[in-house]
Amino acid sequence: MKSSLYRGWVTHHRHGGPATGGVDHRFRYRVTMPFVFLDELEEVTRRHWTWRTLIRFRRADFVGPVDQPLRTVVAQRVSEELGRPYEGRVALLAQWRMWGFHFNPLSLYYCFDSSGESLEAVALEVRNTPWLERHLYVVDGASGVAHFDKVLHVSPFLGMDQSYEFHFSTPAESCRATLVNWRGSERVFDASLSLTREDLTSRSMARVAWMRGWENLGVTVRIYLQAARLARRRAPFHSHPAKETEVTRG
Repeated sequence: MKSSLYRGWVTHHRHGGPATGGVDHRFRYRVTMPFVFLDELEEVTRRHWTWRTLIRFRRADFVGPVDQPLRTVVAQRVSEELGRPYEGRVALLAQWRMWGFHFNPLSLYYCFDSSGESLEAVALEVRNTPWLERHLYVVDGASGVAHFDKVLHVSPFLGMDQSYEFHFSTPAESCRATLVNWRGSERVFDASLSLTREDLTSRSMARVAWMRGWENLGVTVRIYLQAARLARRRAPFHSHPAKETEVTRG
């Protein structure tokens, strides 16, 4: 089985330039994330009973209609965006539903070839709160860096007049990913993952369930706590845009 766990840090840095009203702000927090090949889901959940109860993979928590397999939805979008059929193995790096709660600001789908070794594409599922919209961006996996326009309103403290620069590596003993917001030539905001691999064993799965089960709720708590701090510092506020975007709710 190629699935595993990754543990490490999420870091956010809002740069103090004109786009942020001069408000420089940063924070980081620990995170534990399963890295699971979607064709190994059943095998993973059979390894420890807590991953069928305290921690659960629920299809409705991720992109696409619940009556379609997640791998099918992602593969179809990858094929559309890359302009070629995609028939490889998809691995999801994201937190599952933990103690009944679930919210992932960013879920990463690593789309490998049929051997699960060579990275062909990465799909980024971005969600917002409290609107609970989502958008799936797809980038080619060959170069390790990609540029694309911002489509989804993520934060009232970041405008829509921005683009993304995404740096990523193929997950191995470590996994790193950085999403940078640009407004023209101004670097506005960075969000980074820096993770280390751990084997997915009964012991490690039990530890996550019993000792880290609060983590997913903690993500949402931190989002609103940091928003309150930005509001107190009078960071520029951007209302949710009225224009139509290609996003889905839920």
